[in-house]
Amino acid sequence: MPDYGLLTELLGLPHVQVTQYRFVGQERVELRVESDLPAAICPKCQQVSTAGHGTSAPQKIRDLSIWERRCWLEYAPRRFKCAGCQDTFVEQVAWREAGQAYTQRYTEFIYQRARGEPMAQVARDEELSEDIVRGLFEREAKKQSLAVVTQ
Repeated sequence: MPDYGLLTELLGLPHVQVTQYRFVGQERVELRVESDLPAAICPKCQQVSTAGHGTSAPQKIRDLSIWERRCWLEYAPRRFKCAGCQDTFVEQVAWREAGQAYTQRYTEFIYQRARGEPMAQVARDEELSEDIVRGLFEREAKKQSLAVVTQ
């Protein structure tokens, strides 16, 4: 397998390795990524598990643009079997909320832009619908307000 260490470093996501890339036209780059952690924590019983149990279907996740191209990550979450409770689970990663099609840093980027610019402009610039921009903005605003309340 080729070494994409430089791409991994440029991507800058914690515990992520780039394993492949491709340019799609002049405006898009897709990076296939994998977790480099040897274990995951069971969400049910909090035990550390190293027993791999396959991978889930690959997912496309929008990230910040790089090289002046929109960036999408292709990521197949690993599944684990917990030795403690015998449950199987999908690993959770720090850079993405479970079930979201956007990295956390991309969501924060959209939130910051939408705070100072019309949502319609952000949507046009990022080739997203206004509903998606509004949803990302509201999700991050709620998270930010909860962080202030818990401090």
